[in-house]
Amino acid sequence: MTVTLESLSDSRNTLARLCLLAVRAADKAWKGVDPLRVRDSWNRTNVDFITLFAALQTRAASDAMDSSTLMLAEQGDYVRPDGGIANPLAFGAGFAPSGIDLESYFDIPVTHTLSAIKSGLDPIDAMRSGRRTLRQMAMQAIEDTSISAMGVSITQRSGVGYVRVESPDCCPRCAILAGKYFRHSQNFLRHPKCHGTTIPCKGRDKAEKQGWITDPMDRFNRMSEAEQDRVFGHSDAQAIRDGADIYQVVNAHRGMRPVGRGNISMTTSEGTSRYGWSRMIRKYEYGQKQRRRLTPEGIYSFNLPREQTIELLKREGYILPDKWRERVPELRRSQWLHNNDYRQGRHEELTAAQKRLLNARLRYEAALDGRNPYQSGKPVTPDVLAKAENSYRRWLSSNGEKYTE
Repeated sequence: MTVTLESLSDSRNTLARLCLLAVRAADKAWKGVDPLRVRDSWNRTNVDFITLFAALQTRAASDAMDSSTLMLAEQGDYVRPDGGIANPLAFGAGFAPSGIDLESYFDIPVTHTLSAIKSGLDPIDAMRSGRRTLRQMAMQAIEDTSISAMGVSITQRSGVGYVRVESPDCCPRCAILAGKYFRHSQNFLRHPKCHGTTIPCKGRDKAEKQGWITDPMDRFNRMSEAEQDRVFGHSDAQAIRDGADIYQVVNAHRGMRPVGRGNISMTTSEGTSRYGWSRMIRKYEYGQKQRRRLTPEGIYSFNLPREQTIELLKREGYILPDKWRERVPELRRSQWLHNNDYRQGRHEELTAAQKRLLNARLRYEAALDGRNPYQSGKPVTPDVLAKAENSYRRWLSSNGEKYTE
């Protein structure tokens, strides 16, 4: 996907400069740390650094909000923000995007350094490690602040969502998210050293007309086999080349652990939950139960003939059965304890708060109908009814919001 928005390029350049300033400030502050008195010396030198860092956060937030309106304007749109203009100063109030105060946030490299020294690492090497951690945390916090501010600006504008944009050398997890349209209430998933960003856009249809909605398989097919192996790993890339679903292959790395000798054969818990595709394929296609799932690496480590390897990829849910995506909603519906239509995308306009409220109401109605909404097959006791009613009342009182003033 090629995006030519001038404001997106300007925003990225500004964010890169702010990250560089944060890293330089971190280096300057760390130079004042004494290896013999790490915490005491850090507490003396970090005051100016934290003040400067908060100012950089404010600038990152302000630029992100500005760029969101400019990117919409380049598309010929302006959507007035509900609730007034967001204040960038709120993002430079002394807290990291995770909610922890900056003093505690930047104390983490100090703790890591002290732990390394205590474990026997040379103090010089421990200090270098602490400096690297501080630099990475400073850069990540600036990028996270920018993403958070952009999210606020998008959320304030009715009908506006975003398209995820990634660099060509991004990791597989980011690659399968790139070029997808997300509603304002869907979080921007990131990992350390992630440089992904967003393009605000007024609706999925407009994003498609702009050519921003892409399929990760298009990018995969444009790569050479060597590039595929480098980005995705040989086993995963081979599984995709053999017909495995790219999302199933990449997401299998969540919940992965080694089994057997030499950490060669690998299994994962990803896809084995109640509504997980792998578990459902094993149940409905093979009539078997599944607890854990072989990863592509585990499958290829057996060195089986190609036909058997392909069959294992099918059994473990990497190569999907014909018309599987169309069958999933009905198969999941057969396992519901109560109506969950919104989970299947039939109420795409619901916010997270509206979903919580709807889910609480459906649980309460299920309990009144004599169906235990918490444990399938278990009787509905007065405790269950009370729990369902109280839960519904709790979300009703806040209109589904987690926090109210």
